[in-house]
Amino acid sequence: MEEIAKSWKHQDRGLFIDGPGLQQVVNELSKEKSVERDEPKLALRSDTLMDIDAPAPAKEEVVINWTDYFNFITPDEQPNFEFDRVRKQFTPKPPVGPKLQSSLKAATNYFNQRYHLLVDRLSRHENFQKQSFSSLAAINSTLNNSDVKYDITLIKNVLGRDGSKFILFGLLSKNMNDNYILEDSTDHIELDFTHTHATEGSFYTPGMFLIVEGIYSASGGSMSNDASVISGRFHVSNVSHPPAERRDTSLKSYGYLDFMGILGGVSRSNGAIGKIDKPLRKKLSSLEKALGGHKLIFLGANCFLDDKKIMTGLKKYFTKLEALLIDQQGSDDSELPLAIVMTGSFCSQPLTAANGSSTLVSNSENYKSNFDDFAALLGNFPVIIKTCKFVLVPGPNDPWQSSYSLGRGSLTSIPQKSIPKVFVTRLERLLPKGNLIFGGNPMRINYISQEIVLYRDDLMNKLKRNDIIFQDQLQQLEDEEAEKENLQEGLDVKKIVGDQGPYLSSKIKQARQLVKTILDQGNLQPFLKDLKIVDPNYLHALRIEPLPTTLVLFDTRFESFEVTYNGCKVVNIGSLISNKNSKRLNYAEYYPSHKSYSFREQYF
Repeated sequence: MEEIAKSWKHQDRGLFIDGPGLQQVVNELSKEKSVERDEPKLALRSDTLMDIDAPAPAKEEVVINWTDYFNFITPDEQPNFEFDRVRKQFTPKPPVGPKLQSSLKAATNYFNQRYHLLVDRLSRHENFQKQSFSSLAAINSTLNNSDVKYDITLIKNVLGRDGSKFILFGLLSKNMNDNYILEDSTDHIELDFTHTHATEGSFYTPGMFLIVEGIYSASGGSMSNDASVISGRFHVSNVSHPPAERRDTSLKSYGYLDFMGILGGVSRSNGAIGKIDKPLRKKLSSLEKALGGHKLIFLGANCFLDDKKIMTGLKKYFTKLEALLIDQQGSDDSELPLAIVMTGSFCSQPLTAANGSSTLVSNSENYKSNFDDFAALLGNFPVIIKTCKFVLVPGPNDPWQSSYSLGRGSLTSIPQKSIPKVFVTRLERLLPKGNLIFGGNPMRINYISQEIVLYRDDLMNKLKRNDIIFQDQLQQLEDEEAEKENLQEGLDVKKIVGDQGPYLSSKIKQARQLVKTILDQGNLQPFLKDLKIVDPNYLHALRIEPLPTTLVLFDTRFESFEVTYNGCKVVNIGSLISNKNSKRLNYAEYYPSHKSYSFREQYF
């Protein structure tokens, strides 16, 4: 028992003992014992001389290969973990697989899983641990102050306490009368946002889980005559998001589970939960820092292969990259591009039948010929072909989704399947085996110890279009307009240049808002299901909890940006070409060894 306990602690398997994990430890110890029994034992003779001070033979160091920890993971391949709200831990589920249909249970659990996971995160936050009451208005400025505590009340417990002040947490949505409601695991209540102060730096839309502070009133409310719901209204004074948690803190809380499946078959054999022990984590971290020349290249989205201008730009870029790789051959300081991520849509028009099946066949042939043309272009660069992997991430115009969505974002489903192989046979033959990656949307890249999430969606437009404008924000907008008018009347330019602190551009403000909102919610689609079709069986693919090392967005309707929040670096690559008249190719290079991005342009 002592050996089992020592092994369990050494592997950092956490506080909770599970049957499959215990069986795995027992099997390992049994194997070690059997090896010891099989080793020959030498009898010591009286004339044998022994040096008792001689050091013990050194244990052979296991050398790990970085290529074993460099994987591309689609939603179908990603390990499926479900949060157990009783044990406060993740438990493995069978892989989703392409044939599994959405079930009623998965649809029901979709929001429940998000709710209980966020509640668990809040319970670990130092400001939500003790049962004492304080104001939520200063939540952002006092998150690191352990003297300020918040007591979250379940909605069912406000009944009969008219005029009392509470802090609630739940899902924001609307009832049948089109009024905002907040729903938790016990009940729901109607909200009044008339005098609400929203914490700055975030978007607030239905479908998000929010913390609200206010006073319960038993009178009023559009559902007062319905005996099945809590009558009255909750007058909200302050609203905020649940603060995100750093990646290392979350991983430690969940026992360093192998969320990415980097341990291969070990993590899923016999239903066992793979956990990355401390020695392996140290080795991976050291290996990562040693490979300073590795980089990943992210081309901008909407790589229209049927656009001659884009093909010209790609040819110019590949010519430059080929020459760079040839010059660096044999150099110690060479930069090795591991992969080039190309993001759709790969055609400017949706692949759809406008006038019957014959049109669809014609469109399919044209779509295939576009990839054939790209393969012919790429064939001129043998060093790139040999060196780089090519990752194809689908967009809204790509098959087969576009045949019914017509490329409209509201009708596209998430996650999106990879491009069918029938369209890229020539490209597949051109590249070495394993160098063409059929990606999905979203998808993940595991680079040694890092989790890199790729997601193609116009998130900024969606957040701005559905954002709730509170009364205090309207007053703030009026003040900003008045300030702009004063500037136009002739304010001292030197004064503005000398004090640029408060004058952040709208692009930077909005980028920070997007990043904070998405990471606080811990989900790539923190909306109700009417904005996009979401397969509830793939909640684990949309979940970004624990936070990834970096999140790469491909939002074609917003400029590129780079924002770091709670240790997670979020970038938007934007479009490959910003507008039709531009002759500039946009892309970014990511260096995993020091977790930095370099945004670049290629003129053609």
